Amino acid sequence: MQIIYEVEITLIEYYRKGTENCYPVIEVCPSCFSRQPLLRHGFYWRYALLLKRSYLLPILRLKCPCCEQTFSLLPDFLLPFYQTPVKLILEYLKRYWHDRRTAVYYQRLQFYRRRFLKNLNLMEAFFRKLGHRDIIPRMLKGKAIKLLDMVNAFPKAETFARRYHDHFQQSFMAI
Repeated sequence: MQIIYEVEITLIEYYRKGTENCYPVIEVCPSCFSRQPLLRHGFYWRYALLLKRSYLLPILRLKCPCCEQTFSLLPDFLLPFYQTPVKLILEYLKRYWHDRRTAVYYQRLQFYRRRFLKNLNLMEAFFRKLGHRDIIPRMLKGKAIKLLDMVNAFPKAETFARRYHDHFQQSFMAI
């Protein structure tokens, strides 16, 4: 299971600090709800892709002393199972639907577009739960553009991704 946490630094700063990053202490196990803090259980490494450069980032693993379930602390600029940061994915989609210009390979863009379109109804439900009463078009492209604009209205794209994940227990780009 992955726990997404808010990071106050950029991806590049996170990369430079490596395993010396400041990680939050998780006081309650998300699995068994034990009140014992989760213990550090090493790191695993995963790539983050920024345009023409890739970075190998450390992801902290935690273990519950009671149920022995393991968790990973994923920085909020990454989505589970994606190497491209959330801000960049949203930028690609915005450019595609607003400007019809892209800075990414066509196949990758279509992959992001299909995943985004597949989750439009859940995103609409998420925004309705937050109290948004805007009229959202029924046509697929109009609905996608409107919801993408609503996502981009968040102070940070990472804030939307983290809150969506906390609400639905999945990424907004999940299958």
